[in-house]
Amino acid sequence: MKKMLTFLVASSFCALAIVARVGVAPPSAIAAGSCRGARTAAVVDRSVLASGTRVAAVDGDAFSVLRGGQADRVSAPDHGTGVLRHVSVTAGVGTTYVRDRRGDDVVVAQTPRGVRRFRAAGEALNPSLSSAGDLVWAQGGGLRVVAAGSDVVRMIDGPLRHGIAFSPRFRDDGTIVAGIVSPSSETASEDESLSNLWGYDSASDGWRRLTDFSSGADRWSVVRTPFIAPDGSVDFVRVHGRASQDRAPAYELWRLQGSSPTELRSLPGEMYLAGFDGSARLWNLREGSTGAWAIDREDADGSFRKVGCGAVAVDPLDRPDPDRRSSTRSAGEQAAAGAGGFDQILVGDFSSAGAADQTAARINSVTGSPATVVDSTQASAVVRPGVWAVVVPITTDDPEGDLSRFRQALPDLADWSWIVSI
Repeated sequence: MKKMLTFLVASSFCALAIVARVGVAPPSAIAAGSCRGARTAAVVDRSVLASGTRVAAVDGDAFSVLRGGQADRVSAPDHGTGVLRHVSVTAGVGTTYVRDRRGDDVVVAQTPRGVRRFRAAGEALNPSLSSAGDLVWAQGGGLRVVAAGSDVVRMIDGPLRHGIAFSPRFRDDGTIVAGIVSPSSETASEDESLSNLWGYDSASDGWRRLTDFSSGADRWSVVRTPFIAPDGSVDFVRVHGRASQDRAPAYELWRLQGSSPTELRSLPGEMYLAGFDGSARLWNLREGSTGAWAIDREDADGSFRKVGCGAVAVDPLDRPDPDRRSSTRSAGEQAAAGAGGFDQILVGDFSSAGAADQTAARINSVTGSPATVVDSTQASAVVRPGVWAVVVPITTDDPEGDLSRFRQALPDLADWSWIVSI
């Protein structure tokens, strides 16, 4: 995972682990069908991506295009290599996404004019299109913008030195709203502990902070998944909590009207915006049985119903990050690398190192996979101080399949095991 997204996975893991223990679940009826398992072959017709007429989600190596209560499976138009991530659809304009590759990523945009590819000098995040066809994505601490009909990439420096930009969106007035991660300091985590929404105005070539959330030595606060609402405002999710507390963080739905942010309501658990279907919000939620992403539609009466599978503004969990792991490495090589830089199955928490050691030995005996005990000094993003966990390296290109097989082999650990990237 990218550095700023590592915290998303970490906070998601903590929330899910606690949800499993206390029996609380988000309001999704996703138990009716699994978003994990055999997928049908992708259809060839990609005109729906060029027109941007329907919401699309990344579902494995293709897109799941929502159509009422059904979804069409559409193959990517660029025929490229790498993992599909961060798809974004602009109605009547087209579709854009990232080909996440080892090294430089590629940003792909398909509109009625055809398919365009832009090689990013590094990691590209969250591309999107304006109503006029302009393209923007986040890279490092700033943005990259390509005007409609042009192939010239304009570099925009971010507002914070050593900050990290993500999720840029064009507003109706032509300005851009984006999330900006503040540089790490003596705060609650060595990873992301504070992010806010900022606005960029090309006319003045200047930035302005639009939200004023703060963090401290024990407090953290991050913003996630900003989307332009039908009325032109910006809806987004705020997640915040305390590093010292062993409970799920708070999830809230906020709205930015002009330059005034307002909390709309508390959310029942981990959920991230996936866009709008007309005036109805779409949400990405974890499917409880597999951990895969599902898409729910929030109807006018506040009820939720599943309308598809896949990831929209969150990272898909069933494909490895090409920059963080390689399936060509043996289990022994990954174990020797420790808990750094690879997708892992994490089992925990344990109140003592002895209990974690016993579980690690059992995992090794049952599965044959090398299991390593870690604490917060080795994996601070996913293990809180004072407890221990066990990590098992993932050695295939199917992390969700590895997790499913692990849970089947050790069913008593199923509610204590999750995929993390550390």
